[in-house]
Amino acid sequence: MRSPDIIIVPALWVMIAFIIWVVVNGWQRRLRLKLTTEFNSKLLDRIGSVKDFNDFLQTDGGAKFMDSMTVERSSSRPEDSILRASQIGIVLMMLGVGVLTLGRYFTARYAESGDFEVLTVIGVIAGSLGLGFLISAGASYRLARMLGVLGGNGRRGASQDAASR
Repeated sequence: MRSPDIIIVPALWVMIAFIIWVVVNGWQRRLRLKLTTEFNSKLLDRIGSVKDFNDFLQTDGGAKFMDSMTVERSSSRPEDSILRASQIGIVLMMLGVGVLTLGRYFTARYAESGDFEVLTVIGVIAGSLGLGFLISAGASYRLARMLGVLGGNGRRGASQDAASR
């Protein structure tokens, strides 16, 4: 019994949830941008001259202000991208294992009523993607460590390296 409703109905709900997420996320970003822009413009209006602005930029608050001028900063640290890839890999691996387990359970319990190979296919795809992300994170970590890109806090034995210098 191959019913397209098994795929269509969940896909419809996923699509609706995604559209809602995109709309809410866009609204939040727009509101954050508006508030940040208003704050920055009011702060710049209070500064009367170029000399005052230069003096303000020399302080810690001025440096933080200039750093906050960009609303959304994506992290360019290698540790963050390695961690993100590891997180995505673990989640996808667990999703794949869960879907494969669910497929085996449905096949054993409802063997006469349905065809559950689609769960096996989805589980294998999710697991393969997760494994790929984990391999990518491991390769990135090794390469970053070999090139010396990782900071002192991100390495094992960083205190030993500092003590031996």
